[in-house]
Amino acid sequence: MLIRRNGSLTTGTSLSPNNIWAGSAFEYLRGPSFVSMGVITPGTAGGLLAAVYVGSALIAEEFEVPFSAPTVWGSNQPSIPDTMYIQAGGVGGDRLVTTLRNPTGGTLTYTALAIIQPAGGRRR
Repeated sequence: MLIRRNGSLTTGTSLSPNNIWAGSAFEYLRGPSFVSMGVITPGTAGGLLAAVYVGSALIAEEFEVPFSAPTVWGSNQPSIPDTMYIQAGGVGGDRLVTTLRNPTGGTLTYTALAIIQPAGGRRR
């Protein structure tokens, strides 16, 4: 299962609702799963802040989202293994939450990717 989101945040704002994955069919895990997530700011400026939760577990405290200039790196989306730096596990009903906040003086874009791999021996 895969979720991909693109967007932008203006100066001094947070996402509303403050979850990149809000509204996705895969926002809530259907069963035991492994989750890989990556968030980047495609461009030449950074400063976007993110925090990651799976269920009630804080997986990553607020951190600066890495920026990736497509002219340098050749890509404007998260790639495996370079920017898929969040790895977690969850159980059925756990909600995937990645918050974003822009404390900078300009508008920043973001691209996020979550890959959900069901764990266990039977189909869900």
